[in-house]
Amino acid sequence: MNILYLHGLESSAVSPKVEYLRMIGNLVTAPTMDYKDPEQYQRICDIILTSYMEEPVDLIIGSSMGGYFAYHLGKQYDIPVLLLNPALHSRTYEPVISSTAEYDPLIFLGVGEHDGIIDYRETLNILDNNVGEAFFRGNYWKGDHGHKTPIDFFQKVFAHTEERLFKISL
Repeated sequence: MNILYLHGLESSAVSPKVEYLRMIGNLVTAPTMDYKDPEQYQRICDIILTSYMEEPVDLIIGSSMGGYFAYHLGKQYDIPVLLLNPALHSRTYEPVISSTAEYDPLIFLGVGEHDGIIDYRETLNILDNNVGEAFFRGNYWKGDHGHKTPIDFFQKVFAHTEERLFKISL
């Protein structure tokens, strides 16, 4: 699978999650993100458009602020997304998003029940009320953790996401 992985605001593109995805055989693009750069969103759009010529992106994974970007990129390019504690609300600032959203992509969600930064209940309300059939509760997993997604929870959520995407493609 060709995956675009977007790390969180105070995180890094070098992570156990990216290493795991590569270890199990995925092609992973994990750019270093500067969410305060007004051109960052467009640079990620350029990565997606370039990949269409070689190997299209099959899934965008985004954590926290990366989840916010992933959500908008999925809507713009109709690519399924896996959002991990996405900053769909409660952001400390508003990054520049120049989206021409037209689609309702398939959305998978992994959240931490004890996240003190992003309240998962508000995230669920936003998705339930704003994305139509693109999100349904069967694509939602809640873990017993905070804002940082532990690798074991990520592995479980990714396995479920991969399984569901495979079934859909049949």
